[in-house]
Amino acid sequence: MTDPTGRVFLSYKHEQTDVANFLQMELERHGVPIWRDIFDLKPEPLRDEIIDQLEKTETASGIALVSEGVTDSDIILNDELPGFNSRWDSDDEFFVVVVPCPEIGVGEAKSILNEAPILHDFSAWKMLPLEAATSDKATDIVQAVLSERIEQIDGYLPDGEPIECSLDTYESPAHDIDPAIAIDWSRSFEHGPPSQEVWDQRLIPALTTVTDCLKQNAPGRPLRFRGQTRLPAAFAAGYCLPTTRHIHATWMQPTGPTGMTEWALDIDEEASGLEGDLQRQPNHGSELAVLVNIASDVQPEVNQMHDNLPDFNGVLRLTPEDGPDVELSPAQAAHAAGVFRTKVRNAIKELPKTSTIHLFMAGPTGLAFLFGRRSNTLRPIQTYLYSKDEGRYYPAGRLQNQSLSDGSGTASEDH
Repeated sequence: MTDPTGRVFLSYKHEQTDVANFLQMELERHGVPIWRDIFDLKPEPLRDEIIDQLEKTETASGIALVSEGVTDSDIILNDELPGFNSRWDSDDEFFVVVVPCPEIGVGEAKSILNEAPILHDFSAWKMLPLEAATSDKATDIVQAVLSERIEQIDGYLPDGEPIECSLDTYESPAHDIDPAIAIDWSRSFEHGPPSQEVWDQRLIPALTTVTDCLKQNAPGRPLRFRGQTRLPAAFAAGYCLPTTRHIHATWMQPTGPTGMTEWALDIDEEASGLEGDLQRQPNHGSELAVLVNIASDVQPEVNQMHDNLPDFNGVLRLTPEDGPDVELSPAQAAHAAGVFRTKVRNAIKELPKTSTIHLFMAGPTGLAFLFGRRSNTLRPIQTYLYSKDEGRYYPAGRLQNQSLSDGSGTASEDH
């Protein structure tokens, strides 16, 4: 029986490596883990190894990238495509998506598939052309693969068992488990902090797509996140999973050298000691700065950005009563998330003309995730990423006042 939480086998002709690289990056950005011969086999891959991978139950599904060169590929025609067909024919959980390359029509793709001698029936496979190697043209492919994958995972897991998810922005993501949804943004961070455009047009929309698909294709299923990720990414993940969506979502927070603790909102809280101090400047524009000083005081780095920041109408500092550099328990983190929401709301009431919140954070990744989950009724939030190498903040994702629904089609207040 197929394990739908495994990786997706990407079949392609090596002359189409650029298209395969693009498609892999788009799918991995949306949480779909990919298996490819160029990365996962020896420098000179053996046919037996490819056949073995196709037969493994951990190979969850297949994507056939079809180009003219496929007709000259003995391995694709005689091993990979028939291997897909055999798995699909014998296992309801295994699915195949055919992707004609740019400039390859659907009719031509069908003719190429017919060259495979054992491929007796591929009519039930989804066929979604890739008109160009651009993110907007890959949307239908990504959503089809992701939706089908999540639906199969939901039917495979026992009732009540969470879907394991990861979100990584650092190089070579690795976990002690293989997450079913593995959102890999490491390539977007290879050359430093991504631009505001990448955040707003690539990364944040990817999170929205993933969380929407999880809500729609695995309704009621708990989600458990983990990962080595920057704070604005973790905050954005929580923001896309507000409590109003009625999804039980948690973050596995590292504790000690090897430990992990689950951080959630629906637990008995313990006072965190987090306090808020608002410095009002009501005649200075409509932007509110929120400085979260858990791991350290962010004020010095924010001061260095003065010339690149708007004129704030107020600065809200959230600091533990014992000062920065404190460790929070899961119960204290849940309490701190409530304090964050309450203090920001109160600041907006005092400064009603506030149009945007500018969020600067130093703290645990899991706390950023919980803060994001508590931010569904606030104003648009501009997040910032701290670069340790440069000792400065960069603009990260801008999170708009969302219209995420509570299941009835309208957004609701979080109480």
